[in-house]
Amino acid sequence: MKKIGIVFPGQGSQKVGMGQDLFESLASAKEKVSITNAFLKTSSSKTSLTSLCINGPQDSLTQTENAQPGLFLVSAILLDHLEHHGIYPTIVAGHSLGELTAYYASKVLSFKDALCLIKERGQAMANATESGSSGMAAVLGQSIDTIQSILTPYHDAPVTIANINCPGQIVISGEINALNHVITDLKTKGAKVISLPVSGAFHSPLMTPAHRHLRSVVDTLSFSDAAYPIILNRTGQPESSASSLKDNIPKHVISSVQWIRSIQYMATQCDLIIECGSGKVLSGLIKKIDPEIRVVSVSNLESISTLVDAILKPN
Repeated sequence: MKKIGIVFPGQGSQKVGMGQDLFESLASAKEKVSITNAFLKTSSSKTSLTSLCINGPQDSLTQTENAQPGLFLVSAILLDHLEHHGIYPTIVAGHSLGELTAYYASKVLSFKDALCLIKERGQAMANATESGSSGMAAVLGQSIDTIQSILTPYHDAPVTIANINCPGQIVISGEINALNHVITDLKTKGAKVISLPVSGAFHSPLMTPAHRHLRSVVDTLSFSDAAYPIILNRTGQPESSASSLKDNIPKHVISSVQWIRSIQYMATQCDLIIECGSGKVLSGLIKKIDPEIRVVSVSNLESISTLVDAILKPN
């Protein structure tokens, strides 16, 4: 059996229709669907999360309080189905929100505790800044050194690097007025800059209120040592200790996502990387980081069947 790394997508990978065949066909998914729908049901919404995943509308599914648990649910069910077929990781990672899915995958958190943490984290991040006061933007076609030099005068605003996704794709995050100045400066250097439709400056010091809230939330949850090492976004290095993984949760929201470093490490440990969840965003980033890495994505039952046949087929 190949050594397998599994990665889990974050917010932005959600799309209408995700999980439909899983919710409708897998008896093993019914408990997770029931728990998720009951946990997230609010008096202001009569639509279940799974119905929103299947039918949309996209605008509602994209809202943080829906996108994050929806993505987690789909990834968790897919993971369970991979394990049903005897496919287990040797190491795991996740992009931003996906790191919490990796905690579930590695048995650090139960499904219910991971769901609770995702709900609290999403609300805390949304509440950390006033609406319209901060934002994020993707910068394409510039080196990290060039971006960092342009950010230096705006360090105290703050505007910082939030995600190092792949060569030529860096996400910046910060206070909106300073961010707009940075965007103008970057464009004069020839960069393509895309403002992102998010509600705050995630993975930046402006998430400090969320950091403080999550420090108290993690004390209400039960953490175990990781069954498989988790490559942390903050460091790009593996971690298995329950206490270190617990401490990482609040730090995660104020730290940049070191995705290049994470994948470079994973590639030294695996023969195959599986993107487990909606879409193929991470597969695309991984191929840009290292075109030699073998990576596949599983997002539905058909793609899992194809993967199982390929892995079990003799060389």
